[in-house]
Amino acid sequence: MLNGEKWFVTCGDIADFLLVQADAGPERQPTLFFVDRAAPGVEMTRVPHFMHSAVNGHPEFTFTDVFVADEDVLGGVGNGYELTKEWFTDERLMIAARTVGAAERALQLARDWAVEREQFGAPIASYQLIQGMLADCAVDIAVNRAYTHQVAWEADQPGTDRKTLHAKASTAKLAASEAAGRVADRCLQIFGGRGYDRTYPVERMYRELRVDRIWEGTSEIQRLIIANELIKRGTRALALPTP
Repeated sequence: MLNGEKWFVTCGDIADFLLVQADAGPERQPTLFFVDRAAPGVEMTRVPHFMHSAVNGHPEFTFTDVFVADEDVLGGVGNGYELTKEWFTDERLMIAARTVGAAERALQLARDWAVEREQFGAPIASYQLIQGMLADCAVDIAVNRAYTHQVAWEADQPGTDRKTLHAKASTAKLAASEAAGRVADRCLQIFGGRGYDRTYPVERMYRELRVDRIWEGTSEIQRLIIANELIKRGTRALALPTP
């Protein structure tokens, strides 16, 4: 029987089935369960309204004496963390790619605006403080695009060490999501008051990108994963591509 609650279940408002990780048995082993959302005892209690504007919701669920058959235990009792590591590796790489793409779009908009917008008789792109922000954005995007491509390539190679890959995906997610936040902030600043106006896309990007430092593991969790890999395997494990 499953008992407990889960907050922020992405797409839970439209899902027919839920993947639930819970502690199983007297030894409280982390285990994944396949749960029918219509099963007795499963209740969606609230759908929070967030800063970002996702198509689907992230509702909260409670589980009260929910029966789960043996065949609906995924991967065996106690293997929940290993299964979710695989998911997190893919998802964190996806977040890295998405945030780099969003940052590129924000910079394109800010660059075009800076070239066209005139103040004191000249385009604001001619002023060094604006140029500095544009340059910093370009650097943040370039280095994170390159690293994300590298780790994604490694993920496709046979024989890649999955534990090191997990830490590299955390590195990509941490670096790219934090960089995209900086880029969005600078680009909004370049637009000035118009950047705070909801009719301009950079305002939405500023809101949308904030969650990428939280979901699929916060930036703080990524730092713990990276540090743990460094302590166990040394600096070269994360610095070099997998052979």
